[in-house]
Amino acid sequence: MNALTQPIVADQPLTKSQHDLHNARSLLDATLRFVRQQAQATSDPYVISRVGDLHIRIEVAAALLERADEFLNSHEDDTEISVAIAESHLASADALNAVSNAEFELTGQRTVLHGSLQDPLRWKLHLIGNFRLNGIHPHKFSYVTY
Repeated sequence: MNALTQPIVADQPLTKSQHDLHNARSLLDATLRFVRQQAQATSDPYVISRVGDLHIRIEVAAALLERADEFLNSHEDDTEISVAIAESHLASADALNAVSNAEFELTGQRTVLHGSLQDPLRWKLHLIGNFRLNGIHPHKFSYVTY
């Protein structure tokens, strides 16, 4: 079982990443079904490249989710856990945002995804950057809220 097939467990530090990743995958699948019905779209170089980009974003998000889950379960340093979870949240949100934008570009429609915009992603970027650049550790146990 990998991050794309793993069941979502509520109220866990990685639940947000799991939701965003599953939503991104489902939305991409629906978008691909639509695009495949359009004869000319399947041979359009832009569409083909866009699908490749989206697939990579989802795979990267899945890998970072699995990595964060390993950190969380191995009881490593709290800082590394916080940073890994923040990286997972950012990658999953980025994948979902990219797929949502592509859905609109390729189908002319946008699926409403409840709760996907309620996470302060810019603070996760700050947390990661401040740790990697300056060695500043996030607040202890901050991964619970990330």
